[in-house]
Amino acid sequence: MKLQQLLASLNVAYQVFTSNNFADNHISAIVSNANFATKNSIFVGLLGAKFDGAIFSEQAIANGATVLLFDEKSNYNYQDLLNKHNIAVVVGDAKMLLSCLLPKFYCNLPQNLYAITGTNGKTSVVSYICQILGLLQKKSASIGTVGIQTNFSCNFTDNFLATNLTTPDLASLYHNLALLKQHQVDDVAIEASSIGLEQNRLANLPFSVGCFTNFSQDHLDYHGDMQNYFASKMLLFKQLLKPNDFSILNADIEQYTQIKEVCQNNNLSISTYGKNFADLQLLGFHNSQITWQYQQNQYLASFLPQGDFQAYNFLCALLAVSKRYNISHQQMQFIAHNLASITAPQGRMQLVATLSNQAKIFIDFAHSPDGLLNVLISAKKLSHHKLLVLFGCGGNRDASKRPQMGKICSDLADLTIVTDDNPRLENASEIRQQILQGCNLAKTVEIANRQTAILQAIAMLQPNDILILAGKGHEKYQIIGNQSLPFDEEQIVLNALKSYA
Repeated sequence: MKLQQLLASLNVAYQVFTSNNFADNHISAIVSNANFATKNSIFVGLLGAKFDGAIFSEQAIANGATVLLFDEKSNYNYQDLLNKHNIAVVVGDAKMLLSCLLPKFYCNLPQNLYAITGTNGKTSVVSYICQILGLLQKKSASIGTVGIQTNFSCNFTDNFLATNLTTPDLASLYHNLALLKQHQVDDVAIEASSIGLEQNRLANLPFSVGCFTNFSQDHLDYHGDMQNYFASKMLLFKQLLKPNDFSILNADIEQYTQIKEVCQNNNLSISTYGKNFADLQLLGFHNSQITWQYQQNQYLASFLPQGDFQAYNFLCALLAVSKRYNISHQQMQFIAHNLASITAPQGRMQLVATLSNQAKIFIDFAHSPDGLLNVLISAKKLSHHKLLVLFGCGGNRDASKRPQMGKICSDLADLTIVTDDNPRLENASEIRQQILQGCNLAKTVEIANRQTAILQAIAMLQPNDILILAGKGHEKYQIIGNQSLPFDEEQIVLNALKSYA
């Protein structure tokens, strides 16, 4: 497709400036990350809160971009580029143009897109949707915090555009979805973070199912207050879903009535999951056995992921698939019969090791007060002796949650080890001191270096103890200053245990 074809019949104002001998080549890709630019691609320089993407134009051109799209508010001097290169420059509302161009260029996408939002549980829900669809012999994928996962073996993963965002940038998301469609994938579950929704990273995608897991404090460094945070979540139901699309809601949370009203006002089909008065009702979850009721039928199955919150995440995923495919009683029975094959995603209440004295070590990504609370409540149910928790808080993020998380650990754990997470550009010692303000110091230990803290925590474990390493989860790095340093928590544990063998 050529640039003129792409720009034709857009209802967005723009101007095109070209070099004297510019040839309207076929466009190969649309990217907003200069690193992803390829020969004959369009590079979109988005205007962000911190950076003007236009400053990466030379890098994009060096990688082969022949069309640059700049925001009309950018101060970047594109005339210099026109004098130096054989390119075209399009100027307008960059975000709006991008969201309009992508559906025209990537016009063949998976048929069924599921968007999952909420404070916690998004990664687990998208994973469970993908795995449930696999049981039904449907090729599917999930996109989110842990990257792109598929429920089938594939050899095209090198062509994905990788990002480190829960919700990828819009151009990368369209590229990856189009690639999945080329490989006959028609079901993709996508994490919809509040920031991703606020920044329009899911614009114009044809979602048919939207899920809401739960809501509690997080990301206030970005949103400012809980009202703005909640409003960002509601953009999924107000803007992305269309009338009669499916909304899957947790009926047990405080915000349910408010979310239901938003969905009703937008003429969405509402289905609920939870313990009380829900369409898909959780009847029990104990000793890795889960029981639920749906459409007057009860189902009992083995469900191995740990934590009551994972039972909720599974029901959310199951209801999403059930509504999209109107699955039968026989299909539901088949899912229940094979449910033991479902696993939690990496770093979500992940059992890393069981010691010879039957002490257990879990890794979990919990990095918000509610996430940490749920993990520790679940861990206490597993513990036959003492519960130890090791955690820190990320720098340059919401500081108000730090003492809250310290108090939660002190209230529930027998020993809290306060250490570093990703301090980023903040003073790590000051972060720890803010956490300690909420701790019971009589049963709290401060160990700055996270690896040292892990090793000392393992050495403290007595028979049947449980140790929770919270905050890092699937991450294989630690951000200190501007550096992202290798840090594989799971490997640190396994290496430590070898020395005890």
